[in-house]
Amino acid sequence: MAMRLVVATRGSRLSLLQTEELLSRVRAVEPDVQFEIKIVKTTGDLVQDKPLYKIGVKGIFEKEVNMAVLRGEAHFAVHSLKDLPSELAPGLVLAGFSKRAPPYDALVSTAGYDLESLPRGAVVGTSSVRRAEFLKAARPDVEAVPLRGNVDTRVNRILEGRYDAAVMAAAGIVRLYGDSPPVKIYPLRPEVMPPPPGQGIVVAVAREDEGWLVDLLDKASDPAAKAEALAEREFLRAVGAGCHTAVGGLARLLPAGSIEFTAGYADGGRARVVKIYGDDPVEVGRRAAALVNAFRR
Repeated sequence: MAMRLVVATRGSRLSLLQTEELLSRVRAVEPDVQFEIKIVKTTGDLVQDKPLYKIGVKGIFEKEVNMAVLRGEAHFAVHSLKDLPSELAPGLVLAGFSKRAPPYDALVSTAGYDLESLPRGAVVGTSSVRRAEFLKAARPDVEAVPLRGNVDTRVNRILEGRYDAAVMAAAGIVRLYGDSPPVKIYPLRPEVMPPPPGQGIVVAVAREDEGWLVDLLDKASDPAAKAEALAEREFLRAVGAGCHTAVGGLARLLPAGSIEFTAGYADGGRARVVKIYGDDPVEVGRRAAALVNAFRR
């Protein structure tokens, strides 16, 4: 008899594509499983007229989705890892990790601008404090203005000519449009703009007491993404920064098995970025957070 699991997720096209990406990994280890998708509207979906940092609610893209799991309405939830706060609600755990898409932020435009060719005075869309502050540090002569909405909504604003460019996650564009996006993307090196912890990784959140399901999702996980996620989640927890602070961090699992961690902080037109190495993901994330917190004092 086939196993049937209810999966909670947001209803955007990108969310559904990411959900299917993770579910395909589960099917690879448990071919008989069947899934029912439960669409949940979140605060972040409903409030589109304010920058994220002004909404004033933690986990604006995940809280309602995870509540469906806690209430027993879904077996697990699927999220972009970067949308999850540093602490999940009691009783919930990260239990599954997709293969990571490109984790970098990117400069997105119709003209194919990079940071050097972006015209003086250009209008660049982003509602992320982190992206705006690192952009200001790299190019103080351009203007960062609010831009909210799903990936396709923001891409359409660029195509309409409302912005000269935008800073967006490369992962969302790659997952939504594949190799033929309608805009040109220029990846930003993490030494210039450290991405938010977890960017590019899709995760499953399950109840901690559902041991059989946690084990199943763990078997379906990508090992490199899991190790990088552990380092970045520890960094996020230890650095104690919310979406109103310009902090970024990226872990990369190297071929020899060690972790390279790039982390940074920007404020008032000045950016500080460090790179450290270590063998234990949690310890590396904690050390990176200590260095970034020293910059913030």
